[in-house]
Amino acid sequence: MASGNSISDGIKLGLSNYLEHEVVFGINDNIQFIWPTAAMFGDWTAYASRFDLYKEHPLVIGRYDTHFTHQIEGSRECPKHDNLILLPGSGKYNGAEGLSKGLYSAVLTGAFALSLAIRVGFHQIFLLGFDNCEINGKTHFYQDVKNAGHYQDYANTQYTGVGKDEHGNFRTSFYNHSDDSINDLWKPFEVEDAMIYNVSLDSRIQVFQKIGYQSMITILNQNRIKINQEEAQKEIRTILEPYNKLEK
Repeated sequence: MASGNSISDGIKLGLSNYLEHEVVFGINDNIQFIWPTAAMFGDWTAYASRFDLYKEHPLVIGRYDTHFTHQIEGSRECPKHDNLILLPGSGKYNGAEGLSKGLYSAVLTGAFALSLAIRVGFHQIFLLGFDNCEINGKTHFYQDVKNAGHYQDYANTQYTGVGKDEHGNFRTSFYNHSDDSINDLWKPFEVEDAMIYNVSLDSRIQVFQKIGYQSMITILNQNRIKINQEEAQKEIRTILEPYNKLEK
């Protein structure tokens, strides 16, 4: 679950009622709005800025950054807690060796999360909010919520990837790239056997089969399950702990 505004369509159809019965990898500031199976982040500053929430979650997974182990003088402190798992990231797609050599993350946390879901063993994956664009005038479903998606960087200066700047450029800089460039980022996933649905009909990502929320709900209703979240979290942690780079 990323944060594109296409998620607003799912919210209208009662998305939260379905998420609580599924394994959900929630990205960055989504922790303010849902309580996912795993709370994920790509940039340590997003995690540090929401530490009051992340520290309460039983399974937090992030991309390893040297700030966790070697704080740079003059930069803000990066807090840690016992439920945190830090995994190496990579600009290269390492396939089955992703957990040991680095999960493909490129420049987007969504790629990191999708890489993780595949390596943990999921074969039917729904991408929520993977728009890489503006939909109905918004880049994020929480765009109208004060301070949502706003963080403090290394020097405690506020930054955000929400919306557009005064020049009309996306604040999430990668969204300013061409369609070809955006789709090139996602093409490495084509080699995987997993069935990956992009639940965003207006998404700029053309690599995965696109469906709408009503279609997703129909698929889920055809194979109803009810995940025991605590058991799922324990199983995921068991798989990942050998690769955890957190110093405890």
